[in-house]
Amino acid sequence: MRTLLYLFKSQDKQAKPLLYFGFSQFALALLFVMLLPFEHRQVLGINLWIKPLKFAVSIGIYCISWAKILPYLSNTKTKKYFIWFTIFAMAFEMLAISSQAARGQLSHFNQSGTYNIVVYALMGIVITAQTCFALYVGISFFKNQNIKIEVAMLWAIRFGIVISSVFALQGGFIGQRMAHTVGAPDGGPGLLFFNWNTTYGDLRIAHFFGLHALQILPAFVWLGKLRRPAPVIIFGAIYFILVSFLFYHALLAKGY
Repeated sequence: MRTLLYLFKSQDKQAKPLLYFGFSQFALALLFVMLLPFEHRQVLGINLWIKPLKFAVSIGIYCISWAKILPYLSNTKTKKYFIWFTIFAMAFEMLAISSQAARGQLSHFNQSGTYNIVVYALMGIVITAQTCFALYVGISFFKNQNIKIEVAMLWAIRFGIVISSVFALQGGFIGQRMAHTVGAPDGGPGLLFFNWNTTYGDLRIAHFFGLHALQILPAFVWLGKLRRPAPVIIFGAIYFILVSFLFYHALLAKGY
């Protein structure tokens, strides 16, 4: 219960809109869950509401994570711009993905017609800009020497932001390929819910685990009740190497 209350609370009034937006994505995810039994159309072999559902949950977690991190920074103007741009970027992402799903269309890699091309291109531009902004804000956690947080958690946040940003930008590589599967066409059977291809290489696996370093590394510190930075730095380095291996393994068109 205390953990749940902590998630709903924000130590910074500026960050509250981002926190509330994050929780709104969980409500949206619930809506998509309710639509699943009534939808018989498929995109790439799965119910077309699965993809918006996954993105809504992921975006919700991402926004709540930043809402809990940002109060430790003192640059209010930069925080303000980042918060509202992140809300705009993620709202645009969800609007594009869910509206394309409603049309029975692919949101990513869709080159069939001017509208689909423009939507996909705008998604790429907006999310790349947001990722670069996140990396810029993340640098403040390295430069600012007056952050009032335990050093172990500080290093978890630093590694989390960097790894998350690097593998968010990996999405640009996937976008250039116009496919996330290596060695076979996109679609077909895959891992339950995630639909990751287990027979051939799937670049989304590294993308997923890289993005969520922002939650996994702080959780490692919290669960382990760590105080010293050394274990966090070692874990962060190992985590980055392992996720990079997942990326390399996928490029070889190998499954699991």
